[in-house]
Amino acid sequence: MKYLIGSVILILLLQFISCNNSTNPSDDNEQDIFGCTDPDADNYNPNATIDDGSCEYGTEDVFGCTDSNAANYNPNATIDDGSCDYIPAIVIGQETDSWYLGESAFMGYRLSNIGGTTAYNVQYRLQINYKCLTGSFSPNWKQQYLSYTYDGNIPAGKSKSFTELIELCSSLGILAFNFEISQILWD
Repeated sequence: MKYLIGSVILILLLQFISCNNSTNPSDDNEQDIFGCTDPDADNYNPNATIDDGSCEYGTEDVFGCTDSNAANYNPNATIDDGSCDYIPAIVIGQETDSWYLGESAFMGYRLSNIGGTTAYNVQYRLQINYKCLTGSFSPNWKQQYLSYTYDGNIPAGKSKSFTELIELCSSLGILAFNFEISQILWD
C-alpha cells in the first residue's frame, strides 16, 4: 500500500510540473478576439484575430447629382457637382367626358405633365366636331377650334382637369358631337 500511495503522489507531482512548464505560456491564455482586421479600415483593431465583417471605411465626399427630381440622381452623392440632367416637360391631353343636350355641349379633359420639369404657360386647342339638327336628312359635320391658355403651371408628374360648356347649333340643337385636344404648347 505504501507503494500505491507513493505512486499516486508521484503521478500528481508529474502532472503539476508538466502543466506549469508549458513550452508556450501564451497558449493557455490565448482567446479569439473578434474585430476588424483590415489595416485600411477606420476601425481597424490590431489585436483582433478573427475578422467579424465590422470594418468601416471613411465617408469620403461623393460628387454627383443630389436632386431627386433629376434623371441622373445619385442617392450616394454628398456634394452636388452641377451635373443634374432633367427630363423636359411633356404635356399630354386626355378627353375624360363629353355630352350634349339641346344647344349645349359639355367637354371634360385633363392635361398631364409626364416629364421631369414644370410646364409653364400651357396653351392648348380643342377641335370640336358637331352636327346640328336641321330640316334636312343629312346634315354636314362642322368643325371648330377653340384656343385656351391656362394661367397656371403644371408641375412634373401632376395633372390639371378642365371643363368647358359651349353653345352650338342655335336653331334646333345638336345631333352629334365629339371633341379632341388637338394641340398643346408650353414653355
